[in-house]
Amino acid sequence: MFHCHTDYSLLDSATKTKEYIDLCLRDGSRALSISEHGKPLNWTEKYAACKEAGIKYIHSVEIYLTESLDQKVRDNYHTILMAKNWDGVKEINNLIKMSCDSEHFYYNNRISFEEFLNLSDNIISTSACLASPLSKLEESNPWFLRLANKYTFLEIQPHICPEQVEFNKKLYKLSKELDKPLIVGTDTHSSSEYKAQCREILQKAKRKSYENEDKFDLSYKTYDEIIQMFRQQRALPEDVFTQALDNTNLLCDMVDDFELDTSIKYPILYGSREADTEKFDETVESMFEAKLKDGTIPEEQKAAFRVAIDEEMRVFKKLNMTGFMLSMSELVTWCKDNNIAIGTARGSVGGSRVAYVTNITDLNPETWHTVFSRFCNEDREEIGDIDIDCVESDRPIIFNHIIERFGADKTARVASFGKLVDRSIIDEVGRALMYEWNEQRGYNYKAKIKENPYNYDAIEKIKEKFVNDPEATKKEYPEIFYYFDGLQNVRVSQSVHPAGMVISPITLDDNYGVFDKDGEQCLLLDMDNVHDYTGLAKYDFLVLKTVQVIRDTCNYIGIPYPKTCEIDWYDKEVWEEMIKSPTGIFQFESEFAFNSLKKYRPQSIFDMSLVTACIRPSGASYRKTLLAKEPHKNPSELIDKLLENNLGYLVYQEDIIAFLQQVCGLSGSEADNVRRAIGRKQKDRLNKALPDILSGYCAKSEKPRDVSEREAKEFLQIIEDASDYMFGYNHSIAYCLLGYLCAYFRHYYSLEFLTAFLNNAANDDDIKNGTEFAHKIGIKVTMPKWGVSRSDYFFDKEMNVIAKGLESVKYIGSGTAQRLYALSKSRRYDYFVDLIDDLRKEASINVRDLDVLIKIDFFSEFGNQRELLRIADLYYNTFKKGDIKKLSRACVDGTPLEDVVKKYAVGENKNGERAKSYTLLDVKSVLHELEDWIKGLNLNDLSDRLKMSNFIDIMGYAGYFSGKEEDRRKLYITDFYPLKRRSDNKQFGYSVTTRSLGSGKEGRFTLSTGLFNIIPVMKGDIIYCKSFEKRNSYFWLTGYERLYS
Repeated sequence: MFHCHTDYSLLDSATKTKEYIDLCLRDGSRALSISEHGKPLNWTEKYAACKEAGIKYIHSVEIYLTESLDQKVRDNYHTILMAKNWDGVKEINNLIKMSCDSEHFYYNNRISFEEFLNLSDNIISTSACLASPLSKLEESNPWFLRLANKYTFLEIQPHICPEQVEFNKKLYKLSKELDKPLIVGTDTHSSSEYKAQCREILQKAKRKSYENEDKFDLSYKTYDEIIQMFRQQRALPEDVFTQALDNTNLLCDMVDDFELDTSIKYPILYGSREADTEKFDETVESMFEAKLKDGTIPEEQKAAFRVAIDEEMRVFKKLNMTGFMLSMSELVTWCKDNNIAIGTARGSVGGSRVAYVTNITDLNPETWHTVFSRFCNEDREEIGDIDIDCVESDRPIIFNHIIERFGADKTARVASFGKLVDRSIIDEVGRALMYEWNEQRGYNYKAKIKENPYNYDAIEKIKEKFVNDPEATKKEYPEIFYYFDGLQNVRVSQSVHPAGMVISPITLDDNYGVFDKDGEQCLLLDMDNVHDYTGLAKYDFLVLKTVQVIRDTCNYIGIPYPKTCEIDWYDKEVWEEMIKSPTGIFQFESEFAFNSLKKYRPQSIFDMSLVTACIRPSGASYRKTLLAKEPHKNPSELIDKLLENNLGYLVYQEDIIAFLQQVCGLSGSEADNVRRAIGRKQKDRLNKALPDILSGYCAKSEKPRDVSEREAKEFLQIIEDASDYMFGYNHSIAYCLLGYLCAYFRHYYSLEFLTAFLNNAANDDDIKNGTEFAHKIGIKVTMPKWGVSRSDYFFDKEMNVIAKGLESVKYIGSGTAQRLYALSKSRRYDYFVDLIDDLRKEASINVRDLDVLIKIDFFSEFGNQRELLRIADLYYNTFKKGDIKKLSRACVDGTPLEDVVKKYAVGENKNGERAKSYTLLDVKSVLHELEDWIKGLNLNDLSDRLKMSNFIDIMGYAGYFSGKEEDRRKLYITDFYPLKRRSDNKQFGYSVTTRSLGSGKEGRFTLSTGLFNIIPVMKGDIIYCKSFEKRNSYFWLTGYERLYS
């Protein structure tokens, strides 16, 4: 079976590789050639699936050809390329890379006719479909015969349409003239008629279509069905198309099988594995001595470290992991040398002493009792894996360094694919049906028609129903869910994985294939393919907001990113701080997590880690009693003793290792292997180890053999039941250290920490919580303010204020914000008009920008909004930006300007006669006096209603607040909806969401129907809260006055 497409031909198929393999096995096909459009994405999984099924894999692609690269013409002809052998695989992979570069890419990745003609004999080619150059080019075109002669086969297809009939006849004639064999291809895009329908509905949703495709049946066809289609087509003699069909077997025989090397491939840094090992030995020893010398590792831990390092190095050498560990050490050390913040540790690597010594982690395993065998043991079969937490803005810098250090030919980012699942399927099918409904009734396909049963609102409701009751929703909307199973997990988009990078000891371009994606060199493979089928080492640099918050805090303070050896982890003030509020405390920001923390009141990292673990799903059975600090009794005293630090509870994955190793006598590697077997439900592996486990346990127990065995089996069953969701101790400790650092900095450097937290807020809740906590501890968080604000949130220690950044303000960019801040620090202004003049000349602030800034109270220290708008109007309009030379008497005489202008102007001409205009001698003095005059009028500020309206227009949300105590009870209604009783569905009141004009805090009240009927209110109103009361857990508004409606 050749020339077929899966969902990796993005948006052109809803079929999976396995479906084609199943069809091949059913119908006796010996080989499978999947030729995706443009790129053989994730080809290694197709190779592995074919191998497992016992059929030959043919490495293929449907490539695009162009007549010339000199001109950007969207001709993009189709051609099928197939690898004859391993050299052919590498040639196609290299070709894909070239086709994606900027010289070649135009709408699609492509190669020129000349490059196609220069392909080696390791590539088999066929002329493909009606988009072939042999179909579209005139026979008189000089390229036509050269291309025809190059093809290994001329591809005829059984589609019953006039164009295909004519093309088949043309190819038959050509095959006789050139003595070229014909071959039958079906251009299969779907494994069944149902999958063809799924493809069609998906393409309707995406508005994707192909010329004349409604004439084609691109679903899978058996041998007999193909024969029947050719007979019906009547284009060729039967012996001709029968022979062409048999030539698919000839194609299969032309292709050599190859073995894909899936052995582990760690990078090589210094020419050979032996040299890497020698270099890593030197690195470990020198860094160990340095850490002992500077006190990073206490002297009392030296002996334990020495023993552990020797054992770990033995394991790393046995597994050929030294190059991998060396590469991680060099990368993280480079990051730290270049002031790039890296997290303490992530995952199981926190159990390695060597990793701590060589800077890969900042977690001392001797101090925190983490477990090495959880990270690595001598029987490990999988490739090593270390994830690194970093800051998002630093990640491109790290990736660029990796490319420079290891070479562009041996490094690449990793592909990622977007899939349709559940609600996204409902979206796509609903959109397709909406477009179809509109077009059938003569509307524009995107028209928002209320009566359309598939409009956006209707689809949102269907999705809500699906979440609550999937099966009932499927029955209610069969026209949508008909496609549901067929589109589940169908790939529809391709991108670059944000975190993953591969470093290889062999070249990637040819062995696996790479392509240019938005300026990044990316593998043709995703993370799963890299892990399962290549043996390549992937390096994940994962963004963790907490690392950025800590880094930014330290930058504000003016200190380096903290080392864990420098922190007092038993500071009672910090532990008390931690349970004051969840704001900014990593892992405990949710209400549930924080309440659990408060119940336990941790006093150490070990305590905190227990809480972290128990709030996971696996902790559900024991969470309540553990948080109450009630000890748990196990099947035996031996196990109670083992788990005494956990109050007797089985909490961590490492507890299983400790039980198997310390109680049952298994080695570290044996213990971790059994743990993995339990977690993966591999009963055979557990049963194989069971005699040793029972013997070891019984040897430790003082009880009779039958009792001991029963205890051990009972505990093993407990382990099995809990293994699915058990938390990793190594990882838990590492992340608790970060959580503690958050509390530490929040306590001792509140301004800096909260500023960093607000600047890195993930959502509106972070902003709300950070702001409320700041107010709670006496720090005022204001809207952007002159002299304090930069592009982001920034603080003023003297004022004890954090001001919102200007970059969030309409029309004000980062550069403008920085210029404003610099100007505020360079000089002091007594007059607002002088500031306006400098803003225009030095900060590029125009009248629109100034208006916006005044209306968000940015310049509040110079006066209220009404006053400042008057001053700005005088400067820009009356006095023409201060550049005016003459001012008409008509604008001055008889106005408040007259007395001021006459002081600094001449009103007569050269002859001493009364002039029509005043000649201004000192505009600046005029403006100063007029500013004093305006402020002396004591003008009322703009109304709260107008201020809020202006704020919403500028900022996009109802966030205005004055910061004045007297305005705290003035409430702007941001949301308003009726409330009904569940029992009888009768309305009893309204839910009213408000924002205080004084503090900016959001509140929610229940308003009775009776009170509402007396004083009706609605969304957008401003009320004055006279009284409220708490009833159960709800606040009821009991008295208010409507200020603005």
